[in-house]
Amino acid sequence: MSGIGSWRKPLPSVGIGLAALAVTAVALSGQASADEAVPEVSDGVVTNTAEGVAALPCIESTGVLSCFDKAGDKVLVKDTRGDGKSAVALWRTNYGRSGACRNKLGVGTWATCNYNMREEGYIQLQNARYDGDTGSWTYPNPRVYSIWLPIGS
Repeated sequence: MSGIGSWRKPLPSVGIGLAALAVTAVALSGQASADEAVPEVSDGVVTNTAEGVAALPCIESTGVLSCFDKAGDKVLVKDTRGDGKSAVALWRTNYGRSGACRNKLGVGTWATCNYNMREEGYIQLQNARYDGDTGSWTYPNPRVYSIWLPIGS
């Protein structure tokens, strides 16, 4: 897969530091364009994550709260809007992997997708919503991206 949507944030050349909790945004359209690659979607499993999320780097947009837990290479996504669409945490690494963790469990729930990633790399998250009935993607406007987060310790 060549990419997820229109990624536009380069990997920084210096350390991440405390800025790992910062949220960045890029002003792009809210609907997916025809030239965007459709990400490989993994359906998350239900999880009781509310207690541990406060310590994780997360990004939030309309209907979606997504986080990365480097202990276990887990992407977590919460559906925060009862609109019939799934909350999705799109992700990509600096070494070429990408995917999408979909929460199709319903509003107010957390889903977790467990991936096996290289420990020396970085990951970036992007939020989206997915309509499984139509196959259409909706992105927040402006789009919301995390900074590059370290995968390993």
